[in-house]
Amino acid sequence: MMRFSRTAAAAVLLAGLGLAATGSAVAQAKPGFEALDKNGDGKISLTEASSNDALFVAFKGLDADKDGELSREEFAKHK
Repeated sequence: MMRFSRTAAAAVLLAGLGLAATGSAVAQAKPGFEALDKNGDGKISLTEASSNDALFVAFKGLDADKDGELSREEFAKHK
């Protein structure tokens, strides 16, 4: 019986899913402002931010003027 390390098993699993072991650009890409601004009003609401876990978690800290929305400038500070 052949034994695989966890890393090798993960690489085989990812390869089977069509992804490189280091991750695909699509899986790691951070959505842009326009993609998150679903209604096109030039701001990202908390509801719109909820489609991206990292942005949703960081939302309160990024909302510098505490208006409940992220401007382009506020969003640009999101890493």
